[in-house]
Amino acid sequence: MGGPEPAPYGSGAGAAARGDRARTAAAHAAASWLGMLRWAAGLLPPPARARAVAELDATGLSVAAAPFYPVRHGMRAALHDTRPVDERQGPSGRELVAALRSVETAVDGDRLLDAARVDWDVLAAAHARDPFPSVPSRALIARRDCPDPFTVALLTPWRVEVANRIAARQKNRTGPAERRSAYRAHTAPLVHCHDLSDEIRKVLLPHVSHLRTPLLRLLLAPGKAREVVRATARLDRLLAAVDHGDHGHLPRIQAFWDAVGAELRDTLGEDRTAWTAVARRLTRHKGSLRELLDTLGDPVPGSRKHGPDLRVLIQAPPSVLTAIVADLDDAALERAAERYVGDDRVRTADGLLVTALAQLERAGVAPRRPLARWAHGALAHRPGELAEVAWLYGGSPDLDDSLIRLARLRPDLRRRLAAAHAQPPPAVDPVAELREQHDAVRAQLVLDSSCPDDTPWPRLLEAHAAEPLPEPVLWVLASRPGFPAVLARALPGARTEDLAAQGADAARHALAHLAGRSPGDVLDHLHASTAGATIHSIRARGTLDDRTVLDTARPAAVPLLYGRGLLPGDRSRDAWNSACAELFTDAARRFGPGFWHCLAHRLPIFEGTLPELLAPRPGDALASRLHRLAENPNGLAENPGEPAGTSPVHALLERYEERVRAATALLHPDADLPGAYGPPDVRRSPDAHGSPGIHAFPDREAALRLLDAEGENLPLVARVASIVRPGLAIALPRLVAPYLRERGRIAELVPLAESARRTAARVADRRGEADAEAALGRALFLLGRYEEGVPACERALTLFHDIGDPHGAARTSRDLGRVLLFLHRFPEAATVLERSRPLCREAGLALLEGNVYLLLGHALRHLGRTAEAATAYRDAVALLDGNGDGSGDESGRERALDAAKRELDRLTADPTR
Repeated sequence: MGGPEPAPYGSGAGAAARGDRARTAAAHAAASWLGMLRWAAGLLPPPARARAVAELDATGLSVAAAPFYPVRHGMRAALHDTRPVDERQGPSGRELVAALRSVETAVDGDRLLDAARVDWDVLAAAHARDPFPSVPSRALIARRDCPDPFTVALLTPWRVEVANRIAARQKNRTGPAERRSAYRAHTAPLVHCHDLSDEIRKVLLPHVSHLRTPLLRLLLAPGKAREVVRATARLDRLLAAVDHGDHGHLPRIQAFWDAVGAELRDTLGEDRTAWTAVARRLTRHKGSLRELLDTLGDPVPGSRKHGPDLRVLIQAPPSVLTAIVADLDDAALERAAERYVGDDRVRTADGLLVTALAQLERAGVAPRRPLARWAHGALAHRPGELAEVAWLYGGSPDLDDSLIRLARLRPDLRRRLAAAHAQPPPAVDPVAELREQHDAVRAQLVLDSSCPDDTPWPRLLEAHAAEPLPEPVLWVLASRPGFPAVLARALPGARTEDLAAQGADAARHALAHLAGRSPGDVLDHLHASTAGATIHSIRARGTLDDRTVLDTARPAAVPLLYGRGLLPGDRSRDAWNSACAELFTDAARRFGPGFWHCLAHRLPIFEGTLPELLAPRPGDALASRLHRLAENPNGLAENPGEPAGTSPVHALLERYEERVRAATALLHPDADLPGAYGPPDVRRSPDAHGSPGIHAFPDREAALRLLDAEGENLPLVARVASIVRPGLAIALPRLVAPYLRERGRIAELVPLAESARRTAARVADRRGEADAEAALGRALFLLGRYEEGVPACERALTLFHDIGDPHGAARTSRDLGRVLLFLHRFPEAATVLERSRPLCREAGLALLEGNVYLLLGHALRHLGRTAEAATAYRDAVALLDGNGDGSGDESGRERALDAAKRELDRLTADPTR
């Protein structure tokens, strides 16, 4: 009493939220599949690329990928303006110039530019006539699409507050063309590191000492940091920008120290005293680097109480570095690395410290306890750098334990640690000796000494079958040639990228098992980082060539997902794209028209490799022919001498209908399938199931595979049949609806139903038009497009009334009431459902009438008419609590009955109990 009003069954807040999430997830998946195929199509030559894009745009995936806006959540208005630039309603041209000059803050200018149609030529001309003030200039220069010449113009005359706003290009400040649709609004677009052009850098460098930290980091690009170090008059400000960086700026921080080291080596050479002085003073110097070097001989009060900074020392030549570190005791060495491992815990310390340890090793510095302790702390966060600190093995028990534990996943580290031990004598029984090893390094030693070249795989497999070998031994064996799949499957919880790092055979097995679940779930359970890490690990080590990776990786979506994620600056991107382009170009040429259309439907449920996906299949000739016929309707005309309905095209479509009808009847025996359509002289005699020429399928899976193959051609069949076999085009939505619902491809019903409606209207088939409208309304409801579903259901209901079909009218009336209920239009829903009850009785559909009473109870309860709602729920229970009537609605009878009982108990419960 006094609590929140319970939501109606199937239309409440919980069910609505779940439905929204499911539809949004489906849209995400469809957009991902379509995005991968668009990436692959972009690899083709221009003529073939245009055909591929046209075919992809015509698939059901393009419909499913449309953004979903739940009506009841008030999201009909997009969260971001996704319209093309030329359709925007914001100011443009002179209006934009005037509006910019009147903005009061840079944020207001940002919002104005986000909503406007920006013409940079007009803005540049206006600035040349009358320079923009500081505030609009700050808004303009922060845009990532601001042209370089205009950026330079905005910096002249020099205004530091305008220049500092260039750093905003690193943030989520995107131009109109880069906006994402509303259903992805919660995900921030990926903004890659923005490198400034040489034209802009030339203007900024003379003023580098006055720029803010974010812009200083932009200037410290790898390969260009030395000119920044030379130009600054305040080295301490530049160092502050470096010290407060995070992992995202690690390459730029490293570039700064490389530039400083190059300057110091050019000037100091191997002067040990000078290097020591610079290491004490550099991080506290408030002038330029040149001033520091010119005054090294001058005494600086208090400088000797500060120890040298390790970040400066490791830039010294090896002989100087070795001598200076040798003179430092452990306490002084600890103080030298304060900026790495001190209390402030700079977030970049781990990465820089590992680099420093590697440079100490190259310089020949002897292992010491502080170095081992640093390595252990750094590797706790960066285990990928183990090989860089393996030279410290034996210096700290903690570090040794970490190295031994992680060496099982790193063959290079295993071999390096094994080399630090004395080689044992060959074992009499290598298999028995291996079974005793629970340390990957010791197992590596046994294998290297007993069988360095020939691994005894038969004996190992026999021993493993009798009793599983220890996990560290399996990892060592994984790096050996001929590693069998049975041992790979025995590795518990092995990550594919770890397995791929072991060797060629282990990499092949890892590629073949990138997705552990069904391929339809690959985008939910296989992240791009997982596929990328595995394939990148193989390509970086050169374990397998690109063509072998493409031939082995499964499912086929994995290499597409990886290739789509490669950045333009990646040096291996061109080679990968070329290998993929060769496969797709050859396959598209052999297939002919319709290749991308079929590929879009085949990819989401395909389990094999990419070459297997692109290999010719029995149905390809049919798809190619249908696509040619759909593109050339003139070729569909019958020959004058042939009897009506006997052309090869008619036979093709008849066989297609026959096979699909047979498979659907097996999968869904209670489905309300339409009758055989077509002229009387081409109809076949129905069998006991009421379907013409039922084919025999050994099991459900065989029928489902047939529908998966034939279902790829649905839009093509609809386009061809609409001309030469209109009855099939009209029946197609109802015929394939059970299959598409099972596969989660509801969006494909919308274009099929619209095509059926147009065909039925053209041939004046009123019943077919009513069926098509009803199928369209039902598909729109399942997609959550409720407002669009209302007129479709209303048109269908009118048509069914006109032709006197009580069955169709009853079902459509129920659908209309359900859509209105989901839109929370409760009075209209109650009226429609009240009128639906006599229709159900007239048609003799008791289960459907029970569902109508259930929905009516929901509507009445929301209208506050609880007594009438309770009566409706009682009637629903009475009608649903039976054995069914064969109306095709029995699949949800138990669920609807439970819901009616639950709602009735809720309404009639004693509130005092």
